[in-house]
Amino acid sequence: MTRVTSRSRVVVAFVGLALCACDDERKNDAPSSDAVRVEDKTPGAWLRRDEADPAIWLASKEQGRAASPTDPRVETLNRALARADASFLESARMVANRTAQLADMLAEAGMKEDYASLIEQLSAVVDAKRGKATYGELCGYYFSLRRGGADRAETLRILKERFGAVER
Repeated sequence: MTRVTSRSRVVVAFVGLALCACDDERKNDAPSSDAVRVEDKTPGAWLRRDEADPAIWLASKEQGRAASPTDPRVETLNRALARADASFLESARMVANRTAQLADMLAEAGMKEDYASLIEQLSAVVDAKRGKATYGELCGYYFSLRRGGADRAETLRILKERFGAVER
């Protein structure tokens, strides 16, 4: 009885893969179906890398083109993200991701909103004396209220009652 070793299995698998990779000469007559990959320079749906600047990524995503660090929109978003840092538990990267997600959902529902304004307005809702809030949670409430028919001012008023200063 022959004993099959792990090494034998690996060799057989490798040979099988190599044979599968061999070209068939008859294929040269057929038109090529090779696809050309086009690199998209617009920002992705999510800010994945920690080293990417959240304000530049947000400005690029919002404008639909690559933004430079000197772009005035980047400066505006940096100020908004700095304000969010004082109000929310999440990092600037997560605030950027949630803002883009919220803005996309609002736009799909026919309610286009400015990224910096969303960050600024949601930051203004939170009372820092009560502690930092969760930005993702606020975004969820904001979207639900807006989708339910409340306008921006009414939505912010409701959120201020829930997350704002406690009247004494």
